[in-house]
Amino acid sequence: MQEKELVIIGGGPGGYVPAIKAAQMGMKVTLIEAGQLGGTCLNVGCIPTKALLKSANLYEETKKMEPFGVDAVGVEFDLQKAMKWKEGVVKRLTGGVKVLLNKNKVEVINGKAVFKSNNSLVVDGIEFSFKNAIIASGSRPATLPIPGIQADHVLCSTDALSLSKVPEKLVVIGGGVVAVELASVFNAAGAKVTIVELMPEILPSLDVEIATSLRKVLSKRNIDIFTNCKISEIRKNSVVIEKENNVEEIECDNVLVAVGRKPNIEELGLENTGLEFDNKGIKVNKYMQTNVTGIYAVGDVVPTPQLAHVASKEGIIAVYNIAGKKRAMKYNTIPYCVFTNPEIAAVGITEEQAKKNGISYRTGKFPLMASGKAMVEGASDGMFKIIVDEESDEVLGVHIMAPHASEMIQHSCIAMTMEATLDEFIETIYPHPTIGESILEAALSVKGKPIHM
Repeated sequence: MQEKELVIIGGGPGGYVPAIKAAQMGMKVTLIEAGQLGGTCLNVGCIPTKALLKSANLYEETKKMEPFGVDAVGVEFDLQKAMKWKEGVVKRLTGGVKVLLNKNKVEVINGKAVFKSNNSLVVDGIEFSFKNAIIASGSRPATLPIPGIQADHVLCSTDALSLSKVPEKLVVIGGGVVAVELASVFNAAGAKVTIVELMPEILPSLDVEIATSLRKVLSKRNIDIFTNCKISEIRKNSVVIEKENNVEEIECDNVLVAVGRKPNIEELGLENTGLEFDNKGIKVNKYMQTNVTGIYAVGDVVPTPQLAHVASKEGIIAVYNIAGKKRAMKYNTIPYCVFTNPEIAAVGITEEQAKKNGISYRTGKFPLMASGKAMVEGASDGMFKIIVDEESDEVLGVHIMAPHASEMIQHSCIAMTMEATLDEFIETIYPHPTIGESILEAALSVKGKPIHM
């Protein structure tokens, strides 16, 4: 039996990032991946989705150039060329991961890992023992028990990223991040898109005011959105929905099911270990330790936010603890991004969470239509919103809906990690003219003293 110092199961952000970190700290690392290096994020998630969104956004912007004095005639969206662009980006990035792993002398084994005990596993008939292991096997698209959901015209997010033809009519089941991003892609490409969401609002995990604002923008782009709805049946050319005891049939060519993701834990042989787990994933503490000594779990296989940057950070936390350098994972300043047009980005708590937890707070808001730089860019839809603790004046949440929101949120992530107060946000000097300086106006409005309103 071969002996390994550290075995990592999964080659996504929760696997390859800690593998490289552990190798740089002097550990001998073996990374086991059953599919492609890069995991969901690089192959069928974050990166390919954003590549297609870039293509769609460029097309949308080109059609709106006339007011800026630019005439663009005969512009068309070619899905096959957009897919080719996406595939090229994916190939370069996954290739880069392979190079980094080789450079850091990480042993990579392509195969399916199955636990045999608390300190051994089998990969394609070869048994290994290990001192420590990190489970980072990721997730897959979830589904629902809806009649007709197994039909050929029903797609998951992975299927949607390889379509060769834009459907004329597309129904998207689900209103989360993946759902609204892919709905935006196909809407821009020319499909008639309808979103159907069970909850009262799309993007239910985000601030309601921000989510409602995006809903209005999507509706203006001719995306129909049904909330508080249940899907009762998927038919060959339609979807049957129920809302307040009313039944409605929506015509479609394809149905995209985007209702979240399910942890990949069923085929790991966890029943051969003493690990505690349920259908939500493997149970861990703040050090990413399972209940079995030497086994850690990170990313989508644990019941924490299913985000690539969370998985990577959890993996690094696990490596530090394996090395005896005790570190705990903190979740209160995790940024969330939605790559629609305009983008949404947030860090910290929402107003709804503040109310639910009985926190006394104040808010400040600044509409994008009052920003000079936003006006220059022809971007009036959106806002900056800040949530502040009533007693301590500590900033508890920042929510942005604006172009490049995913880039601008990083300043707030750093500030909130350092437990910055409202005055520290206000005293910071922001470059002008930028959309990002709107955070100053939002902060000033908490005190009722905005400059540009």
